[in-house]
Amino acid sequence: MKDPLPGKSFVILILLGCLFGAAVTAGCIGNSAEPEPEDPTPAATPGAYTTYSPAGPRPSFSADVTTPEKRMRTDGSCYWTVTGRVTNDGDGPARNVVVRFMLVDDESNMIRATETVLAPRFQAGEMKIFTTNPLPGDCDRQYHAEIDVTHDIP
Repeated sequence: MKDPLPGKSFVILILLGCLFGAAVTAGCIGNSAEPEPEDPTPAATPGAYTTYSPAGPRPSFSADVTTPEKRMRTDGSCYWTVTGRVTNDGDGPARNVVVRFMLVDDESNMIRATETVLAPRFQAGEMKIFTTNPLPGDCDRQYHAEIDVTHDIP
């Protein structure tokens, strides 16, 4: 008798081989003779990475910012200005100090505009005052300002 679908028996043999292989390997993945490890405690769990800070004097920044001032242009549009005071209260200098001003909408609490100022060097005890360029804003909205300071340690 002739096989109505040539190669059908070959496909069945391959499928049976795969099924047999899966059954054999399923037994190999089961429980091992070793006891399962206990849940690690926070003290025994190492950190994902370690950041090493140099010893010695370190910068530390405090900052405050004024209430945004609304200004009018001759075309009737508005812009806002903000002044911030940044002080290195630490006992060491900082480099690449980034001061980020944010104009935040009071109603939606979303940032409307930002300006970033870079100070390459900031000595210990030094205080600097920055005033933003015009920040775009709507005339009929109320805003508050926030300030964020980041830096590198020399």
